Amino acid sequence: MSETEYFSLQGRVYLGLRNADGSRAPARWAYDASVLELTMSSSRETKKESWSGVRGVGATMTTERNLGVNLTLGQLNTDHLALATDGTRMELAAGSAANEAIGTVKPGDVVALEYAAISALALEGGTPAAPLVLDTDYTVNLTTGIITFLTAKTAVVAKTYEYAAHSLVKVFESTKSEYYVLFDGVNSVDGTTMRFRGEVHRVTFPASETLSLINDTFGEIALTGEAKIDPVRQADPRFGLYARALLVDAA
Repeated sequence: MSETEYFSLQGRVYLGLRNADGSRAPARWAYDASVLELTMSSSRETKKESWSGVRGVGATMTTERNLGVNLTLGQLNTDHLALATDGTRMELAAGSAANEAIGTVKPGDVVALEYAAISALALEGGTPAAPLVLDTDYTVNLTTGIITFLTAKTAVVAKTYEYAAHSLVKVFESTKSEYYVLFDGVNSVDGTTMRFRGEVHRVTFPASETLSLINDTFGEIALTGEAKIDPVRQADPRFGLYARALLVDAA
């Protein structure tokens, strides 16, 4: 039995894929998470008796139980972005592109190339085709692959460019992966020794309601997960249907 202590928990949140057979792939630290909450609700049906004359409650029956996971992430990476957008992560190997058509442009026009993380960009335009001059005809953000044109040109083509390996997220194209959540908690109240371990066995994360792309302060990703009964672990009395919590006194 654990000690009884005041508590103020901090700790690391880990997310891992739950495989189709119910087994767990290795989890990864979700980095700085400002919120981890379990939300619990249940619905009951009541039966009023008819023999006493006061219509008292004769019986109750639980008809529904729901467990949710609120998780707010404070750092951005491709995995977190895929969670926030219900998206699929895709890894692009380094390569080159050629003859990417841009067309007619005028000063101030902005064009995004098909790839990011580019180098060795060569643009041509006009009739007959002639090379465009960097900082005279255009500027380019090589990291994002976005070009801003400074002069009017016709028949512009990105003749060649190289791109480094990079990743992307295709929004709303996830395969509805299921996750498990693991929390390694520390009681931060002075003088306490309790450690807390929490596990939610089977969770899906719909897309975030909002994802702020322009921020006045630190940005965050707010996720609201939906827990389901785990038919694999429910057979083991140590795990339970949805989740479990372990309170352990530090050795």
